[in-house]
Amino acid sequence: MPKKNTKGLPPKGLPPQASNNNLNKPAQAELVPLNFKVPPEFAKEFKVFAAMHGLKLVDLLKLGFDAYKKQ
Repeated sequence: MPKKNTKGLPPKGLPPQASNNNLNKPAQAELVPLNFKVPPEFAKEFKVFAAMHGLKLVDLLKLGFDAYKKQ
């Protein structure tokens, strides 16, 4: 005996559209989230250093990463 379909009929109307645009790359100047955790002492020191040198946190991170890559 075949199984009975309990899902019902599909909705009528427009065909389904993809709501996820995961194939589109963000523009070069657009920022994307980068989440990671650091110890509270490091976070405080990083923020204070950036503020004392008039830098945004992301700019200080980029400068540090660039310096590390040049080693």
